[in-house]
Amino acid sequence: MENIYMKICGITNKDNAEMVLSFSHTAPEYLGFVFYKKSPRYISPENAQKIARYIRKKYTKERVLFVGVFVNENLQKEEICTSFSFLDVFQLHGDNSIETPSFCSAVSLCIQKLGFNIQLWKAFRIQKKEEIQTISEYEMVDSVLVDAFSTVKNEYGGSGKQVSEDLLPYIRSSLASHQKLFIAGGITAENKEKILHLSGADGIDISSSVEQSPGVKSYEKVSALFAQEK
Repeated sequence: MENIYMKICGITNKDNAEMVLSFSHTAPEYLGFVFYKKSPRYISPENAQKIARYIRKKYTKERVLFVGVFVNENLQKEEICTSFSFLDVFQLHGDNSIETPSFCSAVSLCIQKLGFNIQLWKAFRIQKKEEIQTISEYEMVDSVLVDAFSTVKNEYGGSGKQVSEDLLPYIRSSLASHQKLFIAGGITAENKEKILHLSGADGIDISSSVEQSPGVKSYEKVSALFAQEK
């Protein structure tokens, strides 16, 4: 598990954030806030900023980075982009028909114009092998996150469904050389090594599999997830 990035998504309170960091040995660790209002893990920008401010008093930026998860949000508008400037990463997790390559380029330009040191990630919910080719159109993003597709309405992540193992070996070839690859969807302490081996991913993104209820992380499940790092 050396040099593998871990992102724990759906953080809704500072106690869970501290608990995750107490087990983790990875630097940086990514903690994710979900700003999609229809998600059971939704957190307001104000509360997310309070958690980030609290954690940053204890940890350096090299130790923990904060990711904001957005679904079809118009971050091209400077006033919206500015309100999330406390983040280290914007993760676009919506529909490709809305979050197009030109849309992502506009968001990236907005970040640059405002002088923010914020990375841009794009998530892809993959069902079929031919959909992987779409990733190559998004060279403007810093990292690619591949998640499982859910047929449940308004469910854009945190479903616990896994990306088909048959698809994992083909994803890396569609990435640009500068991009990192994260895999999400039903990753647990038991299957994470196999998923990393098949995909060659740089990191994994975990949410529902370490929860006792949506938005509330389980001490036992988080402990088990990080146990193999020691």
